[in-house]
Formats: sequence, structure tokens, C-alpha cells
Amino acid sequence: MKDRRRSILHVDLDPFFVSVERSLDSSLRGRPLVIGGDGSGLGFVAAASEEARQAGVRVGLPLAQARLACPEAVFRRGDLDAYGRHSEEVTAVLLAASRRVERPSADEAFVDLTVEGPGGPPPVRAAETIRDELQRRLGLDASLGLASSRLAARIASGWASPRGLLVVLPGYEHSFLAGKPVSALGLLPHLVSALERAGLATVGQVADCEESVLAGVVGAAAPLLRAAARGEQEPPVAVAAPPPFVQEESTIRDRRSDRVALEEIADALARRAARRMKPFRLAARAIGVEVRRAGDAVRRGDAFTPGLSDEDGIAARVRALLEPLLEPAEGVRALQVRLTRLEPPTSQVPLFPDSPLLRRAR
Repeated sequence: MKDRRRSILHVDLDPFFVSVERSLDSSLRGRPLVIGGDGSGLGFVAAASEEARQAGVRVGLPLAQARLACPEAVFRRGDLDAYGRHSEEVTAVLLAASRRVERPSADEAFVDLTVEGPGGPPPVRAAETIRDELQRRLGLDASLGLASSRLAARIASGWASPRGLLVVLPGYEHSFLAGKPVSALGLLPHLVSALERAGLATVGQVADCEESVLAGVVGAAAPLLRAAARGEQEPPVAVAAPPPFVQEESTIRDRRSDRVALEEIADALARRAARRMKPFRLAARAIGVEVRRAGDAVRRGDAFTPGLSDEDGIAARVRALLEPLLEPAEGVRALQVRLTRLEPPTSQVPLFPDSPLLRRAR
């Protein structure tokens, strides 16, 4: 039986670090932005906005040179905690649409939106929902490409920039790819140069080239390269594995002593952790919290049956666990929420409750 045609979505969040910084500070939108340092010392550019790129700033450029190239740019050191939180949230949004999700880098993702049975949303609608959710929930802009192959989807997302969705209709993949430069295949520069010298400057020319001729240019890689140019023999998007635990953490940079503010942060952590379980239909049978101050960390945990999966229930447990740990509220440097003993939820009451006498050592 012929394989069902896949619907592969490529989500392009490039540059991800810039997008996160702008989601946290809207005044940075439209301004040249450089991530990696303050521009006055040593270091290199980790990410740059399109405005900064147009001025000659690129990833890997020494920061001092970036400052000379674009003196009007805003320089930020970067916030790894924020980038990590946003990356986890991005994955949660994608997993809500499909269990087949791959994140090759922070800037991109592949999502298999093939309709497997009755009742599923059409791929275009699912893609639009992903784009809207990334903007609504995280303030992140994404460019999307939808096609039957990874290559066509990835190239389509680039053409859809910024914030668009380009769909390559079934049967038009070859014509869409044919005129694209051979560099679109993602090859190493020396291979791109070798193909161009051999007169194979486009993806279509590589796809139509005799395998023996292609082997004279790239050697044993010829069959794989030809198949890639045709959008064939691509590995399927892998099914994401359920997490063994879920952990959310926030560093309190201003050393807040406002208990209400700390409780709001903890509530947000609990809800984010609950959302990360949702795509896998998991429930947590144990919750742990941690409060860190200078040179000190205090923890509390609780186990229960049946497990919890809803945001409100998990947030309530976290509040109860944290209450004695936030007294006093001064000097808190970090909060952590950890959900463990994850399993499919059940409404059945066990014969033997999970009491301390029957609980296994963990």
C-alpha cells in the first residue's frame, strides 16, 4: 500500500533569542537588537535582529565589531532562564497539535500535522492555530511552511517570513523546489561550491541529475542527496517521548520580598508545569517545591492518589506547600516547582491508599 502523504509543518522562530527579548520588552520591537553582551567588552554575537543584520551584524561577530557596525543597536547580555522557559512553552504549544514534534534548534521545529483519523483539524487550520497560540501565549512571531516533505516545508517557511504561512500543495513540490539554489539543501559550503562548479546550481538540477554524474561530484552521498532534492526518503518526524518529570524554575533577580509577588510567580510556574504534561495526558502523583535564598535551600513535597493534571489543582497544592517556606519572604532568590511520578490520569480509587505505611521508598 502506498504511504499516505504527510503534512509536515516547519516553524521558523529565527531569531529566537531576539523574539523572546522583544516579548519581554515591547520597546525593543523594530529596533536593532544584539544578544551576547553589552557591546563594550569581549565576547561574540549570539543573535541579532533583522535590523542589526542589515547593518552588517552577524552571529559570531566580536561584540566590539558589532558596536562599530551598528552603533545605534541595543545590546543585551541574554537571559538563559527566560529562553529556556519560552522554549519549553513553544514545545508545549506544538505538542498540543501533534505528538510528532522535533526541535532541531531553539529557532525551529518540525511538526507532523497529518490527519490520522476522523475529527482531526485540517493541517492548514492546525498550523494557523499554532501560529496564533505562539503569539497569544508567548508573544513570539513565527513563519510557517507546510508541505509533504521537510525540505519543502523548511524552504516555504523562509519564503513566508515574516509571520506568514506558505502552503506547498500536493503535487507541486518538485516545481516549488526546482528553482531554489542548491544551498537550500543545507549542505556544507565546499559541497555547494563543488555542485555549482559542475553546473548543478539549483535543487531541480540536482534532483534530475543522473546518479552516476552526481557521484562524480559528491561521491557516495549521491543517492541521499538526489533523494533529498526530490523530497524523498526523509525520516518521519519522531514521536516525542513523555517526560519522566516536569520542572519549572524562576530566578528572582530583584530579590523580591513581596510575598504576593512571589506567590504569583509560583502560581505561574505551577500552571506552566501542568501545561507541559497536558499533551501527553499525564497526571502527577507527587509535587515538590523549593525556595532558595543566599546559601540556603528549603524544600517540601507531597504525594497523593489519584494524580493531578488540571492547572487549578496543581496550583493549589503548590500554594499549600510553599506557604510555610515563604516565611519570611525576604531574600528569596529562586523558586522551583517539580512534578514527578507522572502517569496517565485515572478516576479509580485504589484499594490501598498511598499512605506512608504502604509507600515505597523513592
